[in-house]
Amino acid sequence: MISDEAIRVLSVSNFKAHCTEELRSVEEDGTKLAITRHGKVIAMVEPPKLSPIKTLGEMMGSAAHLVTIPESADLDEPAWEEEEWDMLQDDPK
Repeated sequence: MISDEAIRVLSVSNFKAHCTEELRSVEEDGTKLAITRHGKVIAMVEPPKLSPIKTLGEMMGSAAHLVTIPESADLDEPAWEEEEWDMLQDDPK
């Protein structure tokens, strides 16, 4: 892995011409890039500091321990009676 001090400097035109290869270098080697326009840094490209999120559960956290479904529940049936649905009522509240 590359050290925090090692940053490769590229002009925006050079980065644009070799974008795919440069991003691959960031991904595979941990290379950090400073993108410049007229000698001034306008953007930094570096690998993410966090490990990649693999599942929706990892992204949102797991609430599996908070949710219980009774064994008697029929998951193929609606959870509410039809008359309880506001959209089916003639006179919405």
